[in-house]
Amino acid sequence: MAAGVTRIHILGIPVDVVDNDSLPRAIEDLYTLNDHRQIIFLDFHEFMRARHNSERREAITRAALIIPVSSLIVRAARFLHRDVPPLRRTYPFIIRLLGILEQKNKSIYLLGSSMRGVRLAESSLKATFPGLQIVGRYAAYFPMERENDVITAIKKAAPTLLLAGNGLKGRHLWISRKRNLFAPGLSVWENTCLDVFSGKRPKPNDRSGARITRGFFGALVRPWRFFRVFRYLLFFLLLLIERIRK
Repeated sequence: MAAGVTRIHILGIPVDVVDNDSLPRAIEDLYTLNDHRQIIFLDFHEFMRARHNSERREAITRAALIIPVSSLIVRAARFLHRDVPPLRRTYPFIIRLLGILEQKNKSIYLLGSSMRGVRLAESSLKATFPGLQIVGRYAAYFPMERENDVITAIKKAAPTLLLAGNGLKGRHLWISRKRNLFAPGLSVWENTCLDVFSGKRPKPNDRSGARITRGFFGALVRPWRFFRVFRYLLFFLLLLIERIRK
């Protein structure tokens, strides 16, 4: 584990605890290793999927840094008397990560969105983080026969960070499946980051009221999401059983 990082387990799924002061040192420890390491943002639904999907569980377990982005996961750690990780949101974390890398004049490679979107994101990042070297970019909607070319381009560029966004088939699992083919460094996938950088999306509003509203209207558009209530009930039941067992 990197310096300042404590790994706990909640219902068998690993979660990392790292405070804000320890984060820069932890990131530096990770990108100086001799292999490729992945950072994963763990939300509630991915947490529950991983309990029943071996590939997802393995990807999370192998990750160098598992950042909880769900208040339910944080509350579960507290309920089970584990070390409590800070609750983080994906977009502010990526901004912090890019700032840490910029201070060391490190490099990134952008993978995701459309070609126009990734170019706009590149221009925005150059203006916002002038000390950050952008060593390559590629749109995510590439045909399967181009996949090896994309992987080779990323490997040759050898970025400190591979920043992947929307349109990547498999999402964070694509990185997990291919990470042994990349040069040493870090990678992270986040669905909206490149669209926010390119101006196609507004910065996310992470206030609890806004998140609840988005969830409610999202369920109206996709009514099957209402069945997720059973996933929440199962989660609370499993936590209660775990608490009683311990």
